[in-house]
Amino acid sequence: MNKRTVCFTALLFSMFIASASEIKIAPLAVYDGNGNKTSAPYNPSKAIHDELEKHWFSGLINFSHIAESKYGIPVTIIDAHKICVSENSDYLIYGYLKKNESSWLCEVKLYDANGKKIIKEFFAGDSIDHYDRLINILCQNILFGIEEITGLNKDELRQKKTRPMELRIPVSLFYWSPVDSDWGDKILGIGGVNAGLELYPPQPVIVSNGKLMDFSARFNLSWNIGINKKNTYPLVINTMAISLPVLLHVHFNERHSLYGGFGLAYNIELMSIKPKYENEKFLYQNVFSFETIAGYEFEINDKAHLFAEMAFDFHLLGDGFVSVKPCLGASFNIFKERG
Repeated sequence: MNKRTVCFTALLFSMFIASASEIKIAPLAVYDGNGNKTSAPYNPSKAIHDELEKHWFSGLINFSHIAESKYGIPVTIIDAHKICVSENSDYLIYGYLKKNESSWLCEVKLYDANGKKIIKEFFAGDSIDHYDRLINILCQNILFGIEEITGLNKDELRQKKTRPMELRIPVSLFYWSPVDSDWGDKILGIGGVNAGLELYPPQPVIVSNGKLMDFSARFNLSWNIGINKKNTYPLVINTMAISLPVLLHVHFNERHSLYGGFGLAYNIELMSIKPKYENEKFLYQNVFSFETIAGYEFEINDKAHLFAEMAFDFHLLGDGFVSVKPCLGASFNIFKERG
């Protein structure tokens, strides 16, 4: 792989991803009516963490759970601040549950490490037989509290059932090069162009670790041209290809995302070559290949996106041909269902 490809790869994966606030969720204390430690049907802080991670906060917030074995159970604001400093965290959720003979009571606080103060308190209560409902109410109260802090509309915090269908037209320019030792010594890639259609079908919304994820399928047409390297026969190679990759997108916030995927491609390769002391020859072949893609995308607005990606193409013919294509391009939204 040549220096230009290496530099492009480094640029691609060092693109800026906006940082998000970190909310740590500490273990909650569980007491009985006499103030003694007792147990709950299941870990309440882990349940809160798992529920909050199901929601997309526009990339503004990341959540993580702290095990009790690491710092113990925080009780005071001083304990909360020490944990935030140790974890380099902006916020900490901590508090307690009280298990009476006939009821549950819960008080949870949101501590702001920068302001060094409690900025939200959340309360919930229910009968002793409805622990699940208690945790659900508590999680909803925390969600609404985060809504007030971030200024996000509460409908944005609720996990939507489906991502609406969207259709885009991606176009890009690329440099290409054979990377296997045999073909790489003979052919110099010049450049090429991609154009196609990218479909985001209606799909369930997936949120993992505070990151929104979705899938797309791309129908791509490409053309590239290459020539001979020094000390080889004069040649010109043109390749026209149709590829159908499926891509997974991971959104870090509303503007920045990474994506990757793979698919099959059909290539028509045309080459004119002039061996020494012979007439010029025209050669062609049809070949299937396997394509892998990794990229970064930046949203300009609802209608336009910029992207940089790296694609590798592997011939399935058995001739050992492998090529790499660093691409720069833009995609344009031509249709999107209303969510």
